Amino acid sequence: MNKVIISNEVNPYYNLALEEELLKNIKSEETILYLWQNENTVVIGRNQNPYKECDLDYMKENHVTLARRISGGGAVFHDLGNLNFTFITKEIESNLDKQLKVIKGAVESYGFKVEFSGRNDLLLNNRKFSGHAFYCEDGNYFHHGTLMIDVDITKLEKVLTPSKLKLKSKGIESVKSRVINLIEVCSELNVDNLIQSLVSSFNNVYGDLQNSYIYNMSSYVPKLYDKYSSRLWNYGESPQYDVVLEEKTVIGNIDINLSVESGKIVKAKIFSDTLENINLGKVEEQLIGIIFARDEVVKLIEDYVRQVSEKYV
Repeated sequence: MNKVIISNEVNPYYNLALEEELLKNIKSEETILYLWQNENTVVIGRNQNPYKECDLDYMKENHVTLARRISGGGAVFHDLGNLNFTFITKEIESNLDKQLKVIKGAVESYGFKVEFSGRNDLLLNNRKFSGHAFYCEDGNYFHHGTLMIDVDITKLEKVLTPSKLKLKSKGIESVKSRVINLIEVCSELNVDNLIQSLVSSFNNVYGDLQNSYIYNMSSYVPKLYDKYSSRLWNYGESPQYDVVLEEKTVIGNIDINLSVESGKIVKAKIFSDTLENINLGKVEEQLIGIIFARDEVVKLIEDYVRQVSEKYV
């Protein structure tokens, strides 16, 4: 039995949680095509370091959400000009050729000529419009990816440019690829049209399409929502890295040197050009064991300084 599930939510935590729950509950001889969109989101791979992959300052200023998926691969930017797809099935029943045939058939129905680049990318005019990733767990499998229809390329370039942190990283760097929006080739194309084409192509390739289902927060709340919306998941699963932050604070310029393991600070050393007689060793001790987030680290230091120095109260 095959079915299409469409999420009407644009919340990445909802959509990623639903994706994993569909994966965990997939039945034998069943294939699901799951279609979903995220609004203004950077989705990083399971083993990526967000401080390396994203400009977190720009994201904060422009209300871009950070989310982590369970599959590997590089960081991607999603907005409402992008459509995401996921094929979910039992691993033993997975057929990548059929899945790609669905995507290819839907896109080429608009007169495009789609090219494959390895197993991870689809190209149009030698430029990438679709990147893919794969995940298996306990015999269950999914293949998911992006379809760039009318993505804000300027924001994509800015948000995936690393911020000015000095990193000595043990993580994984993303490969920045040249990209294209499908609307550049077919101005009439939009997300709704492509959804209809994907459902039709899925039925043509797989057959036995039982029904299409619409999900949203009012009809179903994924049990894994709290996991995907947690800071520990999105920041704390990063690879090990050493971080040097250069910050201008109430006591002047400081260099914050941190060793981080599994998202938590395990060692801290702070250097400063301040003229104040402040024992920074005390605040270094307070940093040990907390989850690393730059704004919180700086705030903790400044709060400490205000407590011990009347000048900054």
